[in-house]
Amino acid sequence: MKKPRRHKDSKGNKTRPLSRLLALCLCVFVVQTASAQGRDDPATELASFKLAPGFEVNLWATEKDGVVKPIQMRWDERGRLWVIGSATYPQIMPGEEANDKVIILEDTDGDGRADRSTVFADGLMIPTGLEIAPPGAQGSGGRGQESGKTSAANLTPDSRPLTPAAAYIGEGTKLWLMTDRDGDGKADERQVVLRGFGTGDNHQNINSFRWSPSGELVFCQGLHANSRVETPWGVTRLDQAGIWRFRLREQRLDAFFGGPNDPQNPWGWTFTKWGAPIINAGNSGGFYYAGPELIRGWQGGRRDPILLQGRGRKTSNPEIIESAHFPDEWQGLLLPGGYINNSVWTMRVEQDGSGFKINDDTALPPLIQSSHGSFRPIDVRLGPDGALYIADWYNPIIGHYQASFRHPDRDKAHGRIWRITAKGRPLLKAPKIAGAELPEIFELMRAKDRYPREQSKRVLFGGDTAAVTGALRTWCERLDPNAPDLDFALMQALGVFESHETVDIPLLKRVLAAKTPEARAYAAATLARWADRLPLTFDPVEQLATLALDADPRVRLAAIVAAGNIPRAESMVVVLSAAEKERDKFIDTALHAAVAVLKPQWEPVAEKGAPWWKPTWRDLVATLDKKRQLPAPAKPVLQKKGTPIVAIYGQLRASPFVTANIAAEVLTRGNPKHGAEVFRRVEIACVQCHRVGDEGGQIGPALDAIGSAQPLEFLIGTVIEPQREVKEGFETVRIKTKKGEEIIGIIVAGNAGELVLRDPLGTEHTVAQADIATREMIGSLMPAGLTDSLSPEDLRDLFAYLTQLGKAK
Repeated sequence: MKKPRRHKDSKGNKTRPLSRLLALCLCVFVVQTASAQGRDDPATELASFKLAPGFEVNLWATEKDGVVKPIQMRWDERGRLWVIGSATYPQIMPGEEANDKVIILEDTDGDGRADRSTVFADGLMIPTGLEIAPPGAQGSGGRGQESGKTSAANLTPDSRPLTPAAAYIGEGTKLWLMTDRDGDGKADERQVVLRGFGTGDNHQNINSFRWSPSGELVFCQGLHANSRVETPWGVTRLDQAGIWRFRLREQRLDAFFGGPNDPQNPWGWTFTKWGAPIINAGNSGGFYYAGPELIRGWQGGRRDPILLQGRGRKTSNPEIIESAHFPDEWQGLLLPGGYINNSVWTMRVEQDGSGFKINDDTALPPLIQSSHGSFRPIDVRLGPDGALYIADWYNPIIGHYQASFRHPDRDKAHGRIWRITAKGRPLLKAPKIAGAELPEIFELMRAKDRYPREQSKRVLFGGDTAAVTGALRTWCERLDPNAPDLDFALMQALGVFESHETVDIPLLKRVLAAKTPEARAYAAATLARWADRLPLTFDPVEQLATLALDADPRVRLAAIVAAGNIPRAESMVVVLSAAEKERDKFIDTALHAAVAVLKPQWEPVAEKGAPWWKPTWRDLVATLDKKRQLPAPAKPVLQKKGTPIVAIYGQLRASPFVTANIAAEVLTRGNPKHGAEVFRRVEIACVQCHRVGDEGGQIGPALDAIGSAQPLEFLIGTVIEPQREVKEGFETVRIKTKKGEEIIGIIVAGNAGELVLRDPLGTEHTVAQADIATREMIGSLMPAGLTDSLSPEDLRDLFAYLTQLGKAK
């Protein structure tokens, strides 16, 4: 047999035959491919899970069912799970046709695994919001179709809808209503309901759709979105991070928050059982109580989080556990998707004066954690069986600033839905909602479990107004006056009347007189919503004035917010009466907001007087008016790109060769324990600017989750060359005022009238937007070269410490 011919290089040295080199390359490719396939096998991820005692998890759906990069999921009244996802994210490739989808999943045989998948809509580009439309509420403006039928969802006995199934979809600048007219599970009609939403950053587009307890579609937008949305009420404007509320039948769109304030990337609305709104931040992991600021026209600037210890965690779309399938000790707990830390956290919501505080439950561990770096729980929902379902975005790369769009590890092919059940506890029987008669639906509104409550109300938000409200009046009249849940049942009914924009004074009076303070607080908001439709004999301001003196601070807070939404001078009776009672930080926020918004109404009265105006209120209102919003300049100064004021390069450069070699050393020889000591050395100043746990500064981002958030080589590169990547919200700004003053720092709060900057020493400076002469973005305050004094071993161990932060142990 003839031996393979040996080849020689230019120096005459013998080399391997080309065929052997090709074979070697093929072997490497096969090994790498097999490794990737093993890593992406659902069984590998399943084996990585650590669950709280007493729970188990199973795979409910995968990319084989059409679940690719899921972003949001929603159940409908028929027990079907709707999912939006995006393989296009973070950006469409040149020549690529966007084809993101809305999928409907069903478990038809009840074995705990999806077995039917239908593409409801395709051809989308990075959809970020999804909510199922109320049956019968489709069409222009979401107005109910007056069919005259008495069944809630207008369905036939086999549950094929006569009333079309439909969903609201957020995609870029548009809010879509997509409708399946013929009942085949596929959208055959697409209607733009609203357009003009900002798209400065596609992971901050309108997102996290959810129905409020009073039938409003609520959602969020992030820091780099600037929206101008035309409605019948005029153009609604929201600049930067904020939240939206859309009342379908009125076609009224309201915007709240705004500006460069936390939450800078809100990603999730949650409502307590009694309807209090909580917002969570995808950028910082904080939670915020929105109630005090839901006053039209208010943009207040900084707000404090109600999560007591965020520790750098980032979360999205949480669920509150109200399911008889879960053990008693889990009832009422808040479970957010911790996509940075590969976990679903276990948190407790508690009353804090007129508001709330949230913290990790001290007795229970996270529901689920994973050592698999691609587990990214982004949405968490209770299902019709009482189990908890988790949308897993599944990706080792989660940002688009931090890694190339074409990074080989960026996953665009996978996605999972996981299902968590309690061992030894029976699953719940899915309630009949589709096709049920109205009295049956009404009873489900008062269920202890969250799924039937939310689904029954969503169904009732749609349909024939006369049929729904007429039957609901009769149901309310027949309620047992001694029922322990009477107040809750009446509040739920009031929300349905609100959704139909139908005033019912007898019901409103009953809720205003409820024994439960949460019900009275809810009714205060109803007074403001119906203020322009209530008769003179039932003046909303007079009713609110009584609530302003309520013994419960939650009711007084709600009265202030409601008064702030009624543009009458007399509304100040409510505001100032409440201001004379005991106050806390939530009430103070609402007081400042209401005083600022109502100023055009009360200022002339304060000057001239009125029979109802107390002389002592002049001084009181002056103290509340101190934090009024400064006027926005006619033409704000544009921000330009400037030059960093710190060293850009040190001794090392973050070339691929350097970062790859350091990463290899970290993975093979790194000592995280020694690295923690290096991190705390004074000479490299890490803890002066960055926080880990309860230790460190606030000039730079918290690092508690940096290891689970970013690839190791990216982390090495940003430490060696900090200007390569500056985390949003921590860009340094240099401002020169018209008086010649120079202020350098990061923007920590602001609105259209002013900005608050934190300088390198931690001191905060407030500057009026109208006083700014020039404004430059000058990169990061972190100079390069801070690690130049470290030995190779110290540098290696520093990164070994940083890369394990946030990862499940």
